[in-house]
Amino acid sequence: MSEKNYKLVKGLLLLFVGIWLCFTLFPLYWQIITAFKSPAETNLTVPTFWPTEWHPENFVSVFADPGNSKALLDSFIIATGNTLASLVLGTLAGYAFARFPKQAGGENMAFWILSNRMFPPVAILIPMFFLFDAMPWGTDSHLSLIILYLVFNMPLATWLMMVFFRDAPRELEEAAYLDGFTPLQAFWRVTLPLVLPGMVSVGILCWIFAWNEYLFANLFVGSAVRTFTIVIPTFTHGSQTLWNLQMAFSLIAMAPPVMLFIVLRRYMVRGLSLGVVKG
Repeated sequence: MSEKNYKLVKGLLLLFVGIWLCFTLFPLYWQIITAFKSPAETNLTVPTFWPTEWHPENFVSVFADPGNSKALLDSFIIATGNTLASLVLGTLAGYAFARFPKQAGGENMAFWILSNRMFPPVAILIPMFFLFDAMPWGTDSHLSLIILYLVFNMPLATWLMMVFFRDAPRELEEAAYLDGFTPLQAFWRVTLPLVLPGMVSVGILCWIFAWNEYLFANLFVGSAVRTFTIVIPTFTHGSQTLWNLQMAFSLIAMAPPVMLFIVLRRYMVRGLSLGVVKG
């Protein structure tokens, strides 16, 4: 390729990337500037692409109702509890499928578990509501959503952990057995540290799903327990939607997963690259 054609191709690629970034980042930009606008400016017929007057007090106003801060805490409890349960159960199940596939049910059983993650959630919405409504703790509780989200997070955790355990060298476990380790000690002290980056990646994926979930939270909870996803649409004043407070609260709710990813990004990258290079 000649130098002229190379520059042309490079320029077209940069143009494409620039256009793609504009489409991708514009919703975030609009969310940020809307969070600093006044209610009157957010409801103008002709939108403004830069606030005429900045209102940082919007981020304080969203907590005028103490229930809003409690909603963030409820979401954190549900997401963290579900992630821990998904990791424990998914790690044990993934290890069983990786090391003892015949005893665990084989590839068909593993694929059936993953297939549970594929069906539309709305298909089980009503049956799950009646099922949990008959439980002693009822539907309006942290435990209901923690258990319910296992239906979607545990299959993903099981399948991914199975792949990570398959990539972990079995020879290290066999060497541990020769050193006198029991199977449980070999799993805990040898194999598990090898797949720790993968566990962190799975944990982040499970936590983000439970943190952002809206459909089941909107039906199951709302009185004793409220997640932030069902609080965001409630920022209204009469017939007027307070878009500035909605955007401010949304930005606050975005902070925990972003900070979590920043802190654990090293493990996330390592976990997603496990098993990529073979031989």
